[in-house]
Amino acid sequence: MIKIGDFSKLSQATVKALRLYDEMGLLKPARVDNFTGYRYYSADQLPRLNRILALKDLGFSLEQIAQLLKDDLPVEQLRGMLKMKRAEIEQRLEDEQERLTRVEARRCNIRLPLRRTIIASIAIC
Repeated sequence: MIKIGDFSKLSQATVKALRLYDEMGLLKPARVDNFTGYRYYSADQLPRLNRILALKDLGFSLEQIAQLLKDDLPVEQLRGMLKMKRAEIEQRLEDEQERLTRVEARRCNIRLPLRRTIIASIAIC
């Protein structure tokens, strides 16, 4: 059995995250000490935790990850969820590109301050 702190270091997941995963049922400790409440994990739980971390890195919410990790999840449903996540990310990229274009346009329209003898209306682009 591996103490939660050691499991945290081994897996590079915070103790806080491991506690949250326990509360949500994503990754239950292999054993909990009845007296202290201390959580213990086993090495064979690392692959499941790595899947959780990988899906989290892809931008899935913990609720979505819980659904994805269900044993009875059909492959087509998994593919569908990944396709939806891809479309969501592509839309966010498109929105951010449009925002960047607007920022650049505003930056280019900023004029230099007026001087006594020189009227500066040169864009700073």
